[in-house]
Amino acid sequence: MHTLKVQLGLTLSVLLSLSMLLFGMVLLTLWQRHMIDQETKNSHKLLQIAAISLTEADSISSPTLPPAVRRFIDDSNILCLQYQINRSAPTQTYGDCPVEHSLSSLMENSIIYNNRQSHYSGMAWNGFFFTKKFLLTAQPLQQSKETSQKSGSVGLISSLQKNSAAIHKIQKIFLAYLVINLLIFVTIGFTRLVHLVVRPIQRLALLADSRTDQGDSSFFPGERWGEFTQLSLSLNRLVARIDGDKQELRSTVESLKLANEELQQNREEMIRTEKLASVGRLSAGLAHEIGNPLGIIQGYVDLLADTSLSDEDRKTFSERALQELTRINNLIRNLLDFSRTPIKSAVSTVNIHDLLLDLVETVRIRKNISEISYQTAFHALQAEVMIDSDGLRQVLLNCILNAIDAIEEQTEQEHGTIELRTENSAPNTHIPSITITLQDDGVGIAEENMDAIFDPFFTTKEVGKGTGLGLSVAHNLINKSGGHLSIASTAGVGTTVSVILPLSAQKPYTNKENSHDG
Repeated sequence: MHTLKVQLGLTLSVLLSLSMLLFGMVLLTLWQRHMIDQETKNSHKLLQIAAISLTEADSISSPTLPPAVRRFIDDSNILCLQYQINRSAPTQTYGDCPVEHSLSSLMENSIIYNNRQSHYSGMAWNGFFFTKKFLLTAQPLQQSKETSQKSGSVGLISSLQKNSAAIHKIQKIFLAYLVINLLIFVTIGFTRLVHLVVRPIQRLALLADSRTDQGDSSFFPGERWGEFTQLSLSLNRLVARIDGDKQELRSTVESLKLANEELQQNREEMIRTEKLASVGRLSAGLAHEIGNPLGIIQGYVDLLADTSLSDEDRKTFSERALQELTRINNLIRNLLDFSRTPIKSAVSTVNIHDLLLDLVETVRIRKNISEISYQTAFHALQAEVMIDSDGLRQVLLNCILNAIDAIEEQTEQEHGTIELRTENSAPNTHIPSITITLQDDGVGIAEENMDAIFDPFFTTKEVGKGTGLGLSVAHNLINKSGGHLSIASTAGVGTTVSVILPLSAQKPYTNKENSHDG
């Protein structure tokens, strides 16, 4: 079987040979016709010269050809020349006329029609095609209607063999030229076709084979059957490999679906477990947070049943029982605020500086284990915001209480500091805002707990000392008010809480810087 290279070489050689051969035949044909036409013109001129010479000869009865005409005939391709003075005079011949060719009829016709008569006779093969062998031409001595009956004629037979020999010689040159050009153009064309067609096909076949297993190609490699066959086999192997990979991928997808379903089930089970754990932690915290006040209330109620108590003691015990009931009520309210869908709360204008000063005065009378210094640095000139006042108070109070707890957990120091700062700012939204910063030097928050501090029910305190709802509720309230709450902390160094709230565009507030020790 022929490979693609052989087929390209043969096709290119045949096409170039045919095109150049046809082109050469056309050129040789045109050249041969030109040579015959030139020979015909030369014969006509010689006839014309001979006719004039015979007409003007001294001996009208038996004129002869001039020596110059005879020499021209001897040196040219003219075989013979015949003439007669008139139609009744004998025909005179100069040269050797072929026996098979006669000029008498042609000369008679030239006298009758009073014009030149030409005729080609004989055929010869010159290697490419047949060509004319002899040229017969004749013309009257005097072209006149009055003297046509008395006028004679002159004719000649010219050989075209020299033209055929010249054409044949040129044919040999042309064949040599054809072979040389064929070799050059076939070599160049074949090289370019191999570079542009064969090699890309081979590379494509190798690329297809490189993506398939070669073990299945040993029985029918395809190299001996041509590049296209090899490419076809390689593509078939590639398609088979793709089909196999598709089946394997489909199987893998099914396996992943099953694994995903199992993972989803495990995830749901983990969520249920986490919810139960959260409920457990919440229940433990609630049991402590509600149980202790209930125990105190029960004790006060038992004391109130004593008839020997004075009115002052009864009033004192009743107030303390009410305080414990308020504590339980606040706890339940925090739970409801966290669990219910946020609704639009009643808002009012709150002065941040006044609120912070009031909170400092509230917590500084608390009996603390450590001595705590409260420092304020109010740099904000505008300090009024529109917000749920009770909610904001609870948020800031929880932050201060958390700072107090963090300082009290710092066993290495007996004195702590809580600093409260404010300043006006315009964050990315370009809305005038106030930034509230609360900074303490307590135990701080461990780095691994920073991502979970706003999660509900998350707390680092012991069971019963916190529900893990304070920061979650605070975060939701600040966000609902269009603000932002963030916490930065370093374990063993302290914690910084930043609250950003939009201003209500009220009048500037006088700068205050105070220091309160408690």
